[in-house]
Amino acid sequence: MKGVYVYNSLECDCIHAGIEKKICDQITLFNRMGLVCRRIPNRDCKPFTLLWRVLMRLPLCPVCNDVMNTYLSDFDGLDFVYIRRRFISLQRFLTIRKIRKRNPNTKILYEIPTYPFKKELTQRWVNYPLWWKECVYKKLLKRYIDRVVVVGNYENIDGIKAIPIVNGIDINGMTPIHPAPEDGSIHIMAIANIEWWHGYDRFIKGLSQYYQSGGQRMIVLHLVGTGPTVPLLANQINKLGLNNYVIMHGYKSGDELDEIYNCCHLGLISLATQDKDVYVHSTLKSRDYLAKGLPTMSTGMTDVFIGVDYKYNLELPMDAEIVDMNLVIDFYDSIYGSMTREEVIAEIRAFAERTVDINITMAPVVRYLKGEV
Repeated sequence: MKGVYVYNSLECDCIHAGIEKKICDQITLFNRMGLVCRRIPNRDCKPFTLLWRVLMRLPLCPVCNDVMNTYLSDFDGLDFVYIRRRFISLQRFLTIRKIRKRNPNTKILYEIPTYPFKKELTQRWVNYPLWWKECVYKKLLKRYIDRVVVVGNYENIDGIKAIPIVNGIDINGMTPIHPAPEDGSIHIMAIANIEWWHGYDRFIKGLSQYYQSGGQRMIVLHLVGTGPTVPLLANQINKLGLNNYVIMHGYKSGDELDEIYNCCHLGLISLATQDKDVYVHSTLKSRDYLAKGLPTMSTGMTDVFIGVDYKYNLELPMDAEIVDMNLVIDFYDSIYGSMTREEVIAEIRAFAERTVDINITMAPVVRYLKGEV
């Protein structure tokens, strides 16, 4: 079988390193399973400037190049086309329609990595045009899409049958933590393309409150990544005088990233996904933490923890605007008070191999493409 994986090239830069890795892992898996697949980037046709931001919100303005023009011959004789959703536009809709007309019998899959996504597009009034376009075009997609691949437990999305999955990673491609010498502090990793729904400001407020009330334990939050809310967090950290307790590393990868992981005891997932109506999440960072061997903390619930006896996750209150550091300390002590870091890492890593390895998480998609379901 032969197919292509169509994605937006803006999602594959250093800012979105997790997405880039996921796409590579999916394509590698397809090829390993006998589904010969190559990647095709769908490039935005305007520079990412203020003008481009305005144009992309207009009803009929093309915001991306037509991959059919650039890669026309690659769309001949395909058995499947796998498309990763970015916000829909007239040009993207027309591209999907052209793919269907050129390959009337091919299987077209449309992955929605986050669902629901309405509040992502309506949190700020300037993004409402993006949501309105979604509302128009998503009703038309069912004419051309065979299945929606959705991260979540859904059977149907906008009239299209769904293949529900959870996010997965290539576990073998990540090495577990090699614990650095202890310095008496509780080190916490938070890696992301940092957005408002990560809610890291709530953790920073909690640190401030803890030390203002006389807290004695040393807690260090490592913020790794870039993103639109980084300047706001930097101002908050400076204003609260927490520069010794919150370290902003910026984008890191490779050995530099591993060095940060090696000193960390806990992983912070997200603290505000409930504000965009996502209560069960399947974030890529949670998979990275599991593969590395880190206990995790978040509001809401990580999908693979539901219905299983798993003691290495702290579910924080959704309605709290400030994270209680005493809950964090108690969680840390409950784990590391009776086990070594090496034992904790080994148990969490084994759980990851059973639940979030990409060979397991993408199996429903592979079976569908091979006609086994």
